[in-house]
Amino acid sequence: MRKWRAMPKIVDHDARRRHIADAVHRIVHDKGMESVSLREVAAEAGMSMGAVQYYVTTKEQMLLLALERIGMWIGERVAAVTARQPTPLDVLRTTVLELLPLDEERRFLNRVGLAFQASSVVNENQAAAMRLGYAHLLAFLTEQIRAAQAAGQLAAGLDAGKEASILYAFAQGVVNAALVGHYTPQEVTALLDEHLGRMSAGPLPMI
Repeated sequence: MRKWRAMPKIVDHDARRRHIADAVHRIVHDKGMESVSLREVAAEAGMSMGAVQYYVTTKEQMLLLALERIGMWIGERVAAVTARQPTPLDVLRTTVLELLPLDEERRFLNRVGLAFQASSVVNENQAAAMRLGYAHLLAFLTEQIRAAQAAGQLAAGLDAGKEASILYAFAQGVVNAALVGHYTPQEVTALLDEHLGRMSAGPLPMI
């Protein structure tokens, strides 16, 4: 009589890495980056220390995994919301709004992101990862500005690359103020719309 063997358990390694990264995010958010450790992450993730060590063995590796996950998380959100937008200008506006702390999930992302920004100043590995993320984002913003110019939605005379950098700087500039409640979500959105309106009018005259 033939004996049936149990099928081996299939492990989704990408899902496990995301699970570990998300645990790191929660620790950074609730306790600060200095609290990240193998023991803390294992406990937060509900995994054994050995299971976590299969994927990451040092604090530096855990933080880099978590930083990579932030970029993927933002990318997933941007892809989901921009897919529904009818014009390049709508895509541009929606992309920038996804970078801002306008709801609880985006507030969480921005609080964790600020912790990594501070850490990256003295950590070259994190800084390199963040530079790569910035380059991808700025390239996407530049592409959307050029598309909006081609569609007649933004002034043709704008330097798309420069405007992408200014737009990103604008977004970063309001994050802290929004997180501490100086600007409401409605005020942040109004500021962005004002900025985009000026872009549609063309470059400001030289003084």
